[in-house]
Amino acid sequence: MIVPPGLRLPRHRATTANLGAVYPFQASQGLGARGVYLGNDLLSGGGAFCYDPFELYTQGVLTSPNMLVLGEIGSGKSTVVKTLLNRSVGVLGSPGGLPRWTAVLDPKGEYEATAESLGLALLRLRPGGTTRINPLDGGTSTDPDTLLTERTRLIVALVTELLDRALTPLEDAALGWAVAALTRSPRGRPPVLADAARLLADPTSEMVDQSGLTAPELARELAPVRHALGKLLDRDLRGMFDGPSTVTVNPGGRGLVLDLSAVHSDPRALRLVMVAATGWLQSIMAGSGGGPAPRRYQVLEEVWALLGSEHTAKYLQATFKLARAYGVANIAVAHRISDLQAQADDGTATAKVAAGLLADTQTRVLLRQGPDQVAQARGLLGLTAAEAALLPELAQGRALWKVADRTAVVQHRVAPDEWPLIDTNARLAL
Repeated sequence: MIVPPGLRLPRHRATTANLGAVYPFQASQGLGARGVYLGNDLLSGGGAFCYDPFELYTQGVLTSPNMLVLGEIGSGKSTVVKTLLNRSVGVLGSPGGLPRWTAVLDPKGEYEATAESLGLALLRLRPGGTTRINPLDGGTSTDPDTLLTERTRLIVALVTELLDRALTPLEDAALGWAVAALTRSPRGRPPVLADAARLLADPTSEMVDQSGLTAPELARELAPVRHALGKLLDRDLRGMFDGPSTVTVNPGGRGLVLDLSAVHSDPRALRLVMVAATGWLQSIMAGSGGGPAPRRYQVLEEVWALLGSEHTAKYLQATFKLARAYGVANIAVAHRISDLQAQADDGTATAKVAAGLLADTQTRVLLRQGPDQVAQARGLLGLTAAEAALLPELAQGRALWKVADRTAVVQHRVAPDEWPLIDTNARLAL
């Protein structure tokens, strides 16, 4: 028998401990080729790195499609998020032939080019402006009990933040009574925040009976809540959430960008606006009336703003938990690992809720972090010592990806026509 010529090497025998060092990292399993190409995995010899949270969820690799993207200014997190959206929403589809859909909360006004490229509606919210959205529009269900729960959770989060304190038992109960009265009473339009304020000033007979007070006494006890809502209705933030929505969203489109840059410099106002805007988005992302629903992304830039109080943090957590039910992949974006806890004292309920969000986020994209973040990276994100030590050394545009139990170090690639999308006003992104 003739043996064909080929490469002949002498046998080599070694222990598994030593053999594993011959070609370090070459056995990386990777995530497969399904999804969009984002860059090269440096742990697998520079092979293509492709990612799609919905495909990985379908395969059972992920049990949650939510993502966390962290990176210092100028490290390239804008590149990660915008190229993922541009390639996913711009190229991939959803079951039933529907396009993919995205909603972006944009506190710095940096997504205008992305909106133009993908054909997204661009809505600029500003005090005294002409664009208004109603956070009580519809909730995520037509079931009255579910609507009641969702609207109550939203308005309690808003009022708690407005008052900058916990609600009294009576205030908390009265908000629930008012929302119940508005949700269950027939009307030709969804209730608005002004309707709730009016019921707090002039309670229904049922609300009075439930309180055990007289009508004037109840109205007097609820005056702080009513006055707090005035910040949204007729004071600082008027014109944004003080009536019926002035915009409609094309159900067959690719989504929208909410430009919140008018309040970016005021952390408390930004937190309020993000809660109200997220509540409005929930009504849009609820589903498709019984038909097939598109695969959706919700991008929450500057997510630290929602972690400033227990109620807003819990509201964000509830949003994350709806991801699987409504086919939404939430993408939370922040600068530093410490942002996840910096808004609350360690050990408080707020800090615990913020840390608990990580349990609902199985994809972590970690770009360059300062040396002072290494210890928290190990504690909060469960990184190994080697992974955490890598964070301060990451070059611009390079990220440590933790996808469930899999690890990659990815050098992200930008297509020539994508550069205008990621060239932010500050000129600090890739």
